[in-house]
Order: sequence, then C-alpha cells, then structure tokens
Amino acid sequence: MAAKPKKMDLQDLKAMVAAEKANALAGMTAAQLQNERARAMDYYLGHMEEDMPVPAGRSRAVSTDVSDTIEGLMPSLMDIFAGSDEVVRFEPVGPDDEDAAQQETDYVNHVFMQQNPGFMVLYSFIKDSLLSKTGIVKVWWEEREEEERETYYDITDDQFMILVQEVQESDGALKIVEHTVHNGPDEAEESEPEAERDSDDDESEMTS
Repeated sequence: MAAKPKKMDLQDLKAMVAAEKANALAGMTAAQLQNERARAMDYYLGHMEEDMPVPAGRSRAVSTDVSDTIEGLMPSLMDIFAGSDEVVRFEPVGPDDEDAAQQETDYVNHVFMQQNPGFMVLYSFIKDSLLSKTGIVKVWWEEREEEERETYYDITDDQFMILVQEVQESDGALKIVEHTVHNGPDEAEESEPEAERDSDDDESEMTS
C-alpha cells in the first residue's frame, strides 16, 4: 500500500507562495525598467519619433535636454569622486594605525587609478546611473603568469656565468632557451686553435 502523501505545512505553503509572487513582481519590474532604460536612451540620443512624430514637411529638430542635463552634471560629479589624488582614504582607528592606514590608502589608490583605468570606471559608473538608473562595476582579482624574453648579445664568459647562476637560483622561474658561442669578427685572422683562445663572446637568450 502506497504511503499517504504528507500534508504541506501552512508556513511552508505561505513561504512558497510569497517566493513565487516575488519572482513574478521582479519580472514585471525588470520589464518595466528595461522599457524605461530604452526610452531614456532614445531621449539621450534625440530619438523622439515614438512620442513626438514629426509631421510631413515640418522641422525635424529636437531638444536634447536629457543629453545636456547628463553631460552638464558629469564634470561636477567626477570632480567629487576623482578630483583629488585620493579616490579612497583609510582613516586610522588609533595613533598606532596611522602608518598602516596611509599605506593602505596609497596602495588602493595606486591599484585603482594606476593599475586600472579608475577614472573611466568611475565615469562609466556615474553616467550609467544617470542614464539607466543603475550603475554597476564588476570587481575581481586575477592571478596570471606572464613570460618575458630577454636577449643578450656579445657578452663575455664571466657575464654568461652570472646569468647561469641567476637561472640556477631562480628555482625554475628563469630558463636559458638558446645559447650560441662565437669568436668575434677577427676569427678568420687568428691561426690558433679555438680551444686555446683566451676569451669568447657569447650570445644568450633567456626567458622568465
């Protein structure tokens, strides 16, 4: 005999209905917001055909009030957020935290404004807020390895040995990919064997 289905608790039923209602309202709100954003963009670009169609033979000149207002606000807003050397500042909690707070301030400002296009990020964020009602900035931390290649020409044996020592001490971070030994432009004029030459010039290529 099959087990009788368990009756759903009233609180669970209310929670489920409330969740479904919230999802439905969110969908309606998102659709309404999308239409408002599309219309705001049309107004910004001066496209008024939907709300103010131009009669035949009349002037097609339009007022760009939305664009003028947004562009007029941008300089003053950018001056508030990016008008100084410190976009963000960490305040010390006590006297012992002053050096650490200053170091954190310098580091975060360097990462945001120097290592990243901080000014353009703020500009796009603020302008999207004015035009689309929402400004979004995505923040993430990315770690990656980059390979650099260096080529050295006409180095002496001693200089080459220094490179070899650096490679050995790098624990695999450095690698010599190619090494060529040559005896200089006067090789043809010399009659002594190659093994008896006092010094040779090297050409090495190293990656890191």
